Amino acid sequence: MVNVEDRARLRKLLTDRRMELLEAVMQHSPESIRALAARLNRDIHDVHDDLHLLAEYEIIHFESDGRAKQPYVPYDTVRIEVEFGLPHGEESDSAASA
Repeated sequence: MVNVEDRARLRKLLTDRRMELLEAVMQHSPESIRALAARLNRDIHDVHDDLHLLAEYEIIHFESDGRAKQPYVPYDTVRIEVEFGLPHGEESDSAASA
């Protein structure tokens, strides 16, 4: 399970391209980042950056095979949880008027 603190981080994490990337890795773990970029017809540097962002949230993992890094997802499903609320110390209008 991935916890995301705010909408901005959620939007950054869940772009259409990153979701496509995640699905591709889950369906068939590629031999390397380069192979994945070629399969998706995307720039290798963009794929690299997207994979490493997903790795920061521990969604994507890597296994080293010589010089190549093999991205993989060790889960059958990925659950993302978002919590919304007011910043600490602020009250809602309804609570303030009650």
